[in-house]
Amino acid sequence: MTEAPKEVDTRPDEPAAEATPSSGRDRRAHPRPSGRDRRVHHRRETTRVWAQVDGGWYTVHDLSLGGLALDRPVDNPDVGDRIDGDIHSRAADRSLRTSFEATIVRVDSAENRIGVAFTPMSPEQIDGLLTVLSAVERDFVETREAALRREALRKRLRRLGWIALSVVAAVGLGFAAWIMR
Repeated sequence: MTEAPKEVDTRPDEPAAEATPSSGRDRRAHPRPSGRDRRVHHRRETTRVWAQVDGGWYTVHDLSLGGLALDRPVDNPDVGDRIDGDIHSRAADRSLRTSFEATIVRVDSAENRIGVAFTPMSPEQIDGLLTVLSAVERDFVETREAALRREALRKRLRRLGWIALSVVAAVGLGFAAWIMR
């Protein structure tokens, strides 16, 4: 009795299969996912949020319930180091502040940034973070709505311009035809 051929999945974006002694079957070797692949919480890019860490002020580039990305502090921390500080925000035209403690999970030397994951927070810290996130989200929605309104106005003005141009052309052609009679 012959055995049916096994299907082999060969995708160019995956590494070659390697046998594992424990199972005897082929398994794909997957590299460990980066922090960007392991995100659990939705993140929002920020424009008016800063972190005060060890006396220095650093721009926060994105923020979520799980952590944040900020400019790399001058003392060049490494992955696994713990930092603590305050998050300050002027989002939604409100001055907000909340404290945080976090562990560095990513160091991006190319962009000179770090990614941190918050350590377990007290209820007051969670409330403060949710207030900041709410203000950031409100800023995002207001900015997006303003952009949509501007685009709708541009479309209306463009349409009105074409209509005006058509009317002027029709009047000009009518006048030219009247003179040529």
